Amino acid sequence: MSANESYLPDGYANHLCSLTETLTSLRETIEGDHTLTTDQRMFARRLLYLTNQPIKEAERILPDPDCDDDSTDDNTLDSANDYATALTRVEEQLCWLIRSLQAVLAEANYDEAPAEKFTTALEYATALRDIIPAVPTESPVLAAQADVTIGEIDPHVGGRGDSDGRWLEYQLDRALNRWGYGAARRQHIFSLEVDVVARRRTKQQEPSDWIVAQCKDWTTDPITPRILFRLCTVAFACRAMPVLCHTTELTPRAEKLARELEVRVLTLKDLERAELPAPHVAKPTTALNEWGPQYRAREDRGSFPLMFRGEPGKRFSYVPGFTPVGKDADYEPIESDQDDDDTHPAAGH
Repeated sequence: MSANESYLPDGYANHLCSLTETLTSLRETIEGDHTLTTDQRMFARRLLYLTNQPIKEAERILPDPDCDDDSTDDNTLDSANDYATALTRVEEQLCWLIRSLQAVLAEANYDEAPAEKFTTALEYATALRDIIPAVPTESPVLAAQADVTIGEIDPHVGGRGDSDGRWLEYQLDRALNRWGYGAARRQHIFSLEVDVVARRRTKQQEPSDWIVAQCKDWTTDPITPRILFRLCTVAFACRAMPVLCHTTELTPRAEKLARELEVRVLTLKDLERAELPAPHVAKPTTALNEWGPQYRAREDRGSFPLMFRGEPGKRFSYVPGFTPVGKDADYEPIESDQDDDDTHPAAGH
């Protein structure tokens, strides 16, 4: 049975729209709630992200719902004190969707049952109760739902488990596929293992058509220059764009290097975007409003030693055939190398 032939239960659209609105309000409130500790906000955002992913997958399987304009009027959180109410509302909507879809689509032939997607979302949503203070750890909704069975999720791990960092690699892999890439994890390049390599399915004639990525799912240790040097060494050897995906912080020196080398630094929140974010190459200064931007990565990075300048093939470029343009992070294809000595082994490369 195709998605367009599926018969959905009455009220499906309104329950789904109410659920997504409530989750959006929860995320926005948590991001701005500085009464929570840094770890609490981080784990809560991670659990909300993991809650949303199976919901989005279920939406792709099922027909697009038409929400009533008045269906989500009461789903905005007025304050952080509404956490308990919001979580209860999320659990109620998910339980309704699980039961209704199980009943209506019991005989439908889906490769991935939509009800199972919503069950996975419920597992992550209920784990929020162990993260947010002043919220009862036991769900009154699940206590009354004997027909809904869920597994236990460690809220301080957020679905990663003892996976040697593979959880974050998987999240990046999924995001890259959504952004139009074909990706592979745990690849060996010149005797070094890298977490993710990717190639854009439909080339856009940009260096970002090829990616080498490193994932650091850490909670305390900061990202140091050593991590970036290793990533860039491998990425540049492959003539690919370096990407760092992390859950911690960068040291000031590492942050500076990431801008200078145009590394695309992604957080969990970035993985929810519609496309691959551009690198941060400009750093505002304290005198921004008075003097204007005074920092550009390419100016600070400098260029080749004087002895190498003018030599054929000596240019900073992620991928052969591209040259930097301007002061930001733009590149353009090199149509010809007329200035290069074609007899030199490096000509055109």
